Amino acid sequence: MDIDNAVYILEPHGPDHEVIPVANLWDAISRSPFYQVNEPCDLYEELQSALASGEQLFSMLLAPASEEIGFDDETESNFGIELLVSPDNPNYPWPSKAHYITALLFSSPRLPFSEAQKKAVLSWAKELGAHNVPSLYTLNRLQESVRTLVSNPTEKITARSGNIFYLNDVGKAIAKDYANPLTRFVMQDYPEDGGKGMSQVFNGEKMLFEHPSPPAAKVNGEIYFVNELLQDASGDYFTLERFFLASYTSTNDSADKQLHALGRAVQRTQSSNKYAKLVPNPLCAKSQGCMVYSVPLIIFMDDISGNISKQWNKHHAIYMSNANLPRKMLEKEFCIRFVTSSPHAAPMEMISAMQESISEAAESGVFTWDCKYEEEVMLELYGLFLGGDNPMQAEECSHAGLHCNYFCRTCEVGGTKEYKESDEGYKSIFMPGKLRTPAGTAEEVRAQFSSALSSGTTEKIKKSVASSGVKDTTTGYILGTVVELGKKLRKRGAGVQAKSETEDAINPLLGMEGFNVHQDTPTEILHTVLLGIVKYFWGQSVYLLEKAKLLDVFQMCLDSIEKAGLNAPCLNAEYICHYKGGLIGKHFKSLAQVMPFLIQDLLPRTVLDGWTCIGELVVYVWHTEIDDIEIYLTKLSRTIEDFLNVTAKCAPSILISKPKFHFLVHLPAYIRRFGPAILFSTERYESFNHVFQLACIHSNRQGPSQDTCKVFARQDIIKHIATSGYWFDSVRKKWVRAGDAVVNYLDEHPEQARLLGIHLQEPPVTGNVFIEYPASWIVMSITKGTGQLKKVATEDGRPVAAKPVLWTATRCAKALKLSQPACNAQYRQGISLILGNGKKACLEGDIIFHDSSTSHSAIGHIREILISDSHKVVEHVAVQKFAFGPVLHPLLHLPTLKLTEHEIVISPQEIVCVVNVQHDCVKSQCTETNQCHIHQERMETARTKSVIQHKSSLFYLLNAYSIHNYAQIRSVIPPSLRETSLRVDNAAEVRLVAARQIREKKAAKKSGEAPDTEPLSALRNDIAGVPAVFDRPAAKRTKKTQKAKEKAPPPRTNPRQPTFTQAAASSSSHLPTSPFSSLAIKLTFHGIADVSWAIWCPAISVLFGASSSKSLPHPPPSPAPFTTTVIWTAASLATFRASNDLAYLAPSGSTSRPVQ
Repeated sequence: MDIDNAVYILEPHGPDHEVIPVANLWDAISRSPFYQVNEPCDLYEELQSALASGEQLFSMLLAPASEEIGFDDETESNFGIELLVSPDNPNYPWPSKAHYITALLFSSPRLPFSEAQKKAVLSWAKELGAHNVPSLYTLNRLQESVRTLVSNPTEKITARSGNIFYLNDVGKAIAKDYANPLTRFVMQDYPEDGGKGMSQVFNGEKMLFEHPSPPAAKVNGEIYFVNELLQDASGDYFTLERFFLASYTSTNDSADKQLHALGRAVQRTQSSNKYAKLVPNPLCAKSQGCMVYSVPLIIFMDDISGNISKQWNKHHAIYMSNANLPRKMLEKEFCIRFVTSSPHAAPMEMISAMQESISEAAESGVFTWDCKYEEEVMLELYGLFLGGDNPMQAEECSHAGLHCNYFCRTCEVGGTKEYKESDEGYKSIFMPGKLRTPAGTAEEVRAQFSSALSSGTTEKIKKSVASSGVKDTTTGYILGTVVELGKKLRKRGAGVQAKSETEDAINPLLGMEGFNVHQDTPTEILHTVLLGIVKYFWGQSVYLLEKAKLLDVFQMCLDSIEKAGLNAPCLNAEYICHYKGGLIGKHFKSLAQVMPFLIQDLLPRTVLDGWTCIGELVVYVWHTEIDDIEIYLTKLSRTIEDFLNVTAKCAPSILISKPKFHFLVHLPAYIRRFGPAILFSTERYESFNHVFQLACIHSNRQGPSQDTCKVFARQDIIKHIATSGYWFDSVRKKWVRAGDAVVNYLDEHPEQARLLGIHLQEPPVTGNVFIEYPASWIVMSITKGTGQLKKVATEDGRPVAAKPVLWTATRCAKALKLSQPACNAQYRQGISLILGNGKKACLEGDIIFHDSSTSHSAIGHIREILISDSHKVVEHVAVQKFAFGPVLHPLLHLPTLKLTEHEIVISPQEIVCVVNVQHDCVKSQCTETNQCHIHQERMETARTKSVIQHKSSLFYLLNAYSIHNYAQIRSVIPPSLRETSLRVDNAAEVRLVAARQIREKKAAKKSGEAPDTEPLSALRNDIAGVPAVFDRPAAKRTKKTQKAKEKAPPPRTNPRQPTFTQAAASSSSHLPTSPFSSLAIKLTFHGIADVSWAIWCPAISVLFGASSSKSLPHPPPSPAPFTTTVIWTAASLATFRASNDLAYLAPSGSTSRPVQ
């Protein structure tokens, strides 16, 4: 721009205007410090005088010079607007509702947002015209301000080895439980004497007897502490030792629980000086007049990938839970607290940091607000037990792990391989050994240190670990340094000064007060039971099924089994059989409940006995409530012992190679100590690992430990504020909570509560129905009293309501013997209804109901559901009753049922629960199959699969191995049928034979000879009948075997034909005869090269139990065709199902002989 030629026109629209060159105007302005408003003013002098007087020059505050100010979303300033508002604001501590709900959305544990996604959401809201949409910069500033206001729990930790990681303070996290009404009002502050029963952690012996009592109790406004000399109302003296809750009334109702004090009576005598010296409890002064509570902690540590993808990004993470909460709350994601994680720090460094955090909180005291009693209280924290998988718990116990000679972290069972294979050593695995102690373990670690400077140290330490099983990872790096130091010291020259001794730092858990690490790492049922023994037996069963070419039959049976009442959605037969080597815990939990029904005529008796024991064991272990602890533990111990004996028959060496079998013997002691086994199961924490992974994936990986700690701290703070939690306002010096708009928001928006892990469940309305319409299945969801109907289009596109049925045509009319219903009511047919527990009962399903005619529970089959056309609720349910058989099933050890002709009519309120009842296919000879269409994408496809066609029969089996509704199932079984018989009644002989079999197998392997197959006794024959496949790794598939598999014949359509069945050994008197008179099997051979012989010979060999070392005779080399025909009558067919002592087929002219 040419300033010299530019002009400035003054009042261009006026009559008199003057043109002034811009250059002249610019020169005049730039050379003068004056400007004229009304009168001349010196700006420089005015600025100086304002600065000297301290006057604020600008109405808006300027950001510090160190901050970079911009106008994009990332760095947008708040321009002096106060982010935190007064507590009187309904949206406190947020400035507005928009800020609060946006922060709530971006803090969801299971719906994390990246920075780019947050920007996109905010931009989307602005484009739609939303008002007061905050910027991302403002939200981040608010997040930091709120975290500072509530108290930032994240701390930096530097380990002894130099590793750096971050930790969220344990005391601050637990303080939120007492300041939050969602957790405080369901919490129990004292251990409880449950009498004979047990259902919670605070019913266990450790909290009730072993650990020091809760320190104080408040009675009539007065606080009393333990270990003080007190006087009761009668004037007698006593010393208080323990507080506990109990109900000693005749009703024994938990609602009548009262606080009791246990102490010692004291009499005034001359020797009572020691009581006169008792001083007030130190907590009296430390608590500053506040009530004091003790808080037990459940601590979980695991290794986990920080990635969602398959790439392994190893982290160690620690979570915790408040053990004063009931079991149902412990299972909720909301109540799991993240503590720390790190990809660098060792597990024991992290657990040491947490232990120090707990110790500091116990020493200084955690002061918080008790929202239940509206007072300030002090908390004392302590560790109750450590949860985790077996390798992690072994490391926490300074144990060498599952592969050392002394493989148990709890006891000193084990020894050298030769000792464990001896009769005495093998028997020791079936029972607990001498219990380990923290003092003994610490002494062994110090002994390893003392020998570190001597010659041959490396070998000495290895021998020490092998002989004791003690290996402390905390001192591992120190011990290695000492060993190298000893080598250098022995080589130092004359006059060289010896270096100072290394610091004696061992596992801090070994010296933790009130914590026995060997007794407080309970046997974890997910990894020990489901991913341990169930997985091992599944592997053996699959091996035998594949060897017998029966896996397709197993899949067909699994597809045909009744799944109602199991609450097991993971029984997809195609998936389980295709991915049989990659199943997880939920699959094994489902399989454990149905396997006996699937394999009873497919696998040997010993394997079947193992699965029936597993069925009983899984039900016992997954008990949520125990009615009588002594009876329960006796039955559990009996089942475990019987299962181990069966395992010794199936695969003797697995008890030595797989320590998880031995871990079962400690399970009863842990249940007595901590309550039902489900309380120390890690399933809830394994599920929470996904939340941890979601928190990791948006980190830049530069500070993973710090990032995850900050993410979980923010989530915990948001959840605490949004659920009416209190915090201490350091400015106002009082405990405050959020404004009313913030507190009430989740009640009005339950979908937001679910994002925070809070599931608000409404009680179900009994009688909600599903109605059958003529053209299709129409779902009718009726809330009691409203009569609202949700219609679905029928096949022709029009919703058509079903017409009411005639009363005289219903089963209910015949059962009630009424010609006309009351008030001439009209009814419609239903296909299901909602029960009082929220579950759905379907037409033709099986239920447990209260029979008013006998005043007892009974089992019935739903035949009809009638829904009132006027009231829109279920009024009548026609049920056909089952009758129990006199004895248990001889193979499955389950109650037998017979469907009677007696039908009764009950109301929906009389139905207790749904129950799983299985068709007795073996007894009913269900040999026919049907082809059913496969459903994909909720549509029927042209593809089909084979399923077993159940014959019309009156005989059924009650599935007592079902975990779901186990208490109701047990109560309905007659007392005479509740006790199952032992599968092994000669345990001592079984164990001796098993140990001898291991030694002989080992000796034969060394000599290069085949093991002796001659029976040692009748028992030995039974043991040798099943191959020990647990200890043998799966063979790699070669190209040749792959091609052979591709050429294998297609699966047969008849799953239970006797020609492919390897039946369990039992008496034939319990099995029915075949419905057909005879069965002819004709095998035609055309010489040795004939394809039919090559295909059928291996199947026949497996079918009739031929051992791998013996094969069927080959057909004669004559090229002339020959025929062999075998006729089975009805009687012989029943014998086939009942016995393994059969003759194999042979060509004409050859002799038949029994298989060895």
